[in-house]
Amino acid sequence: MAVDRYTSEHPILGALFGSPIEHELELPSHDESATALSSGVTHLLKTVRAESFVAAWWSWFLVSLSMFYVVVVIAMERSIRARAVLFSLNGISLILFFIGILAPAMVIWTAPTIPMESGNLSFVLQHEVRGIAAIIKELLTSGHWIIGGFLLLFSILTPLTKALLTFFVTASRSKSLNFKIGQMLHTIGKWSMADVFVAGVLLALYALKAQEATKSIPCLGLYYFIGYCLLSLTTTELLVRSGLVSGNEKTKEKKLGGRVIAGLFAAFLCFTLGSSLYTYQQYTLNTEQRVNSSSSPQKLNNADLVLPGHQ
Repeated sequence: MAVDRYTSEHPILGALFGSPIEHELELPSHDESATALSSGVTHLLKTVRAESFVAAWWSWFLVSLSMFYVVVVIAMERSIRARAVLFSLNGISLILFFIGILAPAMVIWTAPTIPMESGNLSFVLQHEVRGIAAIIKELLTSGHWIIGGFLLLFSILTPLTKALLTFFVTASRSKSLNFKIGQMLHTIGKWSMADVFVAGVLLALYALKAQEATKSIPCLGLYYFIGYCLLSLTTTELLVRSGLVSGNEKTKEKKLGGRVIAGLFAAFLCFTLGSSLYTYQQYTLNTEQRVNSSSSPQKLNNADLVLPGHQ
């Protein structure tokens, strides 16, 4: 492009130097290079749409099924602190945890623009897909043992320990042992950095959005990890306040009435319908739109690589 612009702006010098430079460097024409750069972009954009479509609907199915399972267990137990309810909440939070740490949490790419006399030069400097487990692995393999070790201990090992201890309490009948484990859960909960990790990722996300050349998109892994943090905190709080660890499992607790149970089912139905409509609008309709590719990085940044729900 630089040679073509120079040739058009300086016909005489361009005729003398332009053709030898193109021949010596074996430079393709502008049309040939644009075709080569954008030939595979359309297929990649369609792949992104298809994978986002599948991931979104599977996420909707998993969340809806999990909520239905919890509502049914609460309806059968007529309590929110029974063993079966705590077991179901802890199991779902553990599933969200594994998906959250393994799935991509953020997409980051940098496409700076350099002003030139003949126009702006845009190019993609980096494009990375980041996940929580991948970040910790990269820190450990690159020699940052202290930071990676602390993140591994407080963001992965501690939540797993809490989940396993909660499963043990829901199955154990020893009141004294459950009481000790309940105190331990209350203690180690203060050292869990899962919520701090999520806050740090969100701050980094919006800090990157403030930069003109760097773009960032939150992915499903971050949402799953946030869901785990909220559900884990709720489960631990219900467990600590329940009779399982307070020394008196037969503590009088008011049973949930029929109206409360009906309200839970109504809330579940409204959530399922609303989330399915949102998923259909944001992902299904997006896959039906025409894919227009471009060899310009700046145009790609604001085109189909950014889904409507993440703009």
